[in-house]
Amino acid sequence: MKRRLLFISPEIPCPPVSGGRLRTLSLLRWLACDFEIHGVTFAEGRPAEESLEMLRPYLTKITVLPLQPHRKTKLQRYARNAMRVLRFVPPLVDRFAEPLARRQLARLLGNQADWVWLEHLWLAPYVESIPPSATKVLDVHNVESDFYHQLGQSAPSPFERLGYRVFERAAAKIERRYLASFDRILAVSPEDRDLLAQSCPPHKICIVPNAVGLGPPPVDNGFPGHALYFAGTLEYAPNRTAVTWFYRQVWPQVQNSLRDVRWTIVGAHPELLDSTIRRDPNIILAGQVERAEPYLRTCQLALVPLTIGGGTRFKILEAWTAGKAAVSTSQGAKGLACQHGDNIWIANSSQEFRDAVLRVLGDRHLQARLGRRGWETVRDHYSLEQLAFRLETALSVAPQN
Repeated sequence: MKRRLLFISPEIPCPPVSGGRLRTLSLLRWLACDFEIHGVTFAEGRPAEESLEMLRPYLTKITVLPLQPHRKTKLQRYARNAMRVLRFVPPLVDRFAEPLARRQLARLLGNQADWVWLEHLWLAPYVESIPPSATKVLDVHNVESDFYHQLGQSAPSPFERLGYRVFERAAAKIERRYLASFDRILAVSPEDRDLLAQSCPPHKICIVPNAVGLGPPPVDNGFPGHALYFAGTLEYAPNRTAVTWFYRQVWPQVQNSLRDVRWTIVGAHPELLDSTIRRDPNIILAGQVERAEPYLRTCQLALVPLTIGGGTRFKILEAWTAGKAAVSTSQGAKGLACQHGDNIWIANSSQEFRDAVLRVLGDRHLQARLGRRGWETVRDHYSLEQLAFRLETALSVAPQN
């Protein structure tokens, strides 16, 4: 008989168009083998029926908790975050603790599931409502306090730096207060594990890395030209910052050297990008797509110019499983088994990034070698089979207090 699991996610993970959704959906696929899962998520209104249908093979029941509509204009976001600064609450913790949703979730938590699984630190305060008899798991996609620390260091204005500093301290307070109450904390990398160990007993932290489905071994597909690729929802500030930095600091020099170069950007909310990027005739804004593989397949090089971020990058894993070469900053490659010149090319300054892009685009043998070694890295460390093994190991460890 399968154990009962109450799985609570801040958002419905379908369609899997972001790194967070990809991780959540991958976990559900494997958990469904051993658990009878009641999935709980939050949404403004009723999610699309197609999204719910994608989840039904893994869930015996789905509950959608209501959220108040939030406008997403820049002014509205600033206003919400200003109120959060005044209340010493990091973003999204309050979003998923709205009174109506909180009352409904409290009733669900009292239904005596064998296991209760929470996704993201934003839901961690609910651990106080979980019955003592249930095994409690928190999947930490990234370390929120460290994420806001990075944002504060790079913020252009003193007001933004102050706000991020408040969010950093507020997130750290939540980490210190609630993490130790869980039986398992799942981290995506050794780096995140070490950060979390500052707030939680290390023996409770298990590394369950992000994973992707492994494609066939790479072959030279013969696509000509100089095509660049970037993937990531543009509602996420670090992605917008990365695109803007590359466009301003690297793109002009690359265009001057390669007249036929094209750059495809895949991700929701391209309207949030600067108008000069949106009007560039050599940039293709694909928006949110159900499958990124067709866009990735026809490119020669995946770009990961991130300077901020937590967890590990699905951008790199997806490029690797497609057998594509990738150029990344050190921050973008953080937490993954990356080796410069072997399975990825690391470049940090604008000059280094420009030189790296031109070098890889100009050397088909280097492209092929980086792509092949990246594919082998997924096979050895980040395949769904590896995820299943890591997850089984993490969940079989006896809880310790």
